[in-house]
Parts: sequence; structure tokens; C-alpha cells
Amino acid sequence: MNNAKEIRFLFHATLNSRDELYRMAGKAFGLSECTFWILYYMRQSEEKVTQKAVSSFIHRPKQTVHSALKNMIKSGLIELGDYNGKRHKYITLTTKGVAVAEQTVDLVLAEETAAFEDMDSKERELLLSSLVNYSNNLTTRMSKFRNAKEVSESLMINLQEDFSL
Repeated sequence: MNNAKEIRFLFHATLNSRDELYRMAGKAFGLSECTFWILYYMRQSEEKVTQKAVSSFIHRPKQTVHSALKNMIKSGLIELGDYNGKRHKYITLTTKGVAVAEQTVDLVLAEETAAFEDMDSKERELLLSSLVNYSNNLTTRMSKFRNAKEVSESLMINLQEDFSL
């Protein structure tokens, strides 16, 4: 199975089934897909979270994220705070939001960690380096469709910095 077309097909079938696992988990928890990913990002992020950072991480339009955030505020899951007087605001979980996250996305994060721990360290490193390499190659090749070379270069640099490659 060294044929690039076969591998591409199986690769996307695998990614699609993985994506479906997340959709099913969010649905089982009674969360919209966007709310699930916002909570996911907030729980694994080590820095203060802004709407812009959330949109960038979950690759959803700002308006979609904004609508989900408004619903999360109404539900009492999050609060918005000032970001040093700038237009961007910090998003923080309320006590209720923390409780919901503990019963939902924290469980998913724990299972993801366990799935990686089921692999030995060489398998994890190979998986990550191969995925980053593929993403960089694809970003370079796909940039011609967006006509935004600086965006693709920025993405590649961020991936390389994030994973010390």
C-alpha cells in the first residue's frame, strides 16, 4: 500500500472517522460542536484565551465563535474580561463552566492522552513528525489556491515553533 492515492484515501477516511468521534462525544454531552471545541481549547490552553485565539485554534469563522460564546455566556458557562484595554477580551470559565468541562471535554482529553500513552514514544514522535511534515507540504501546495503566501509561511513557522522542528 505505497500508492499515494490509496494512502490519501485511507488517511482522510481515518481523519473523518476521528472527527466523527468528536462530534459524537459532543452530541452525547449535549454540546454544540463549536461549544465543545471552545471548551476543549480552553481546558488545554496554558495561556489566557481570547476569541481570536479560539477562532484560530478551532478553525471556525469569528462570527460562528462569537455566536457560540454569546450562548455560552447566556448559559452561565463563561465570562468575558478586559484584555489590557484592547478590543479583545479574555474568556474565562465560570464555576458552572468548569463543572461542565470536567464532565465533558476533560474526559475526552484524558482519553486522548491515554490513546497516545498506548503508543510507545517512538511511535508518538513518528506520528507527530510525519503529520507536521505532511501539513507543511500541503500548506505550501495549497497556498496557491488562497493566493496568500504569507499565511502559509506563518502556519508553517508556527507549526515548526510549536513542535520544535
